[in-house]
Amino acid sequence: MEFFLDANVPYSSAKIIKNLGYKVRHAREIGMGKSPDEEIIDYASRNNMILITRDVGFGNLINYPLKSHKGVVLLRLPPYFISRQINKIILDFLKSVKEKEIKNSLIVLDINKYRVRKK
Repeated sequence: MEFFLDANVPYSSAKIIKNLGYKVRHAREIGMGKSPDEEIIDYASRNNMILITRDVGFGNLINYPLKSHKGVVLLRLPPYFISRQINKIILDFLKSVKEKEIKNSLIVLDINKYRVRKK
């Protein structure tokens, strides 16, 4: 499983995910730090990557139907959360979730829980 981190996710999250054994790329690594949402989701889909983002727009099933991507993890966290807090939530989530739950899904990840929408 491979992840693509949107520019609004801390760059340090890539290392946390990599340490769990997953492949990961950050939007800023490949010059997509200011790319529009359509380009972000298109890149992730073309490369069979699951997008991790804080952009609530990706939770809109009309604009981004489940069939249009390989999976989105939407971080619904307070805007004042710092990198360390975000990384802990991502780490705990990835340690607890099954791979098949993430693929081809929209996951909304809150502080203490997550919700899954499947195709």
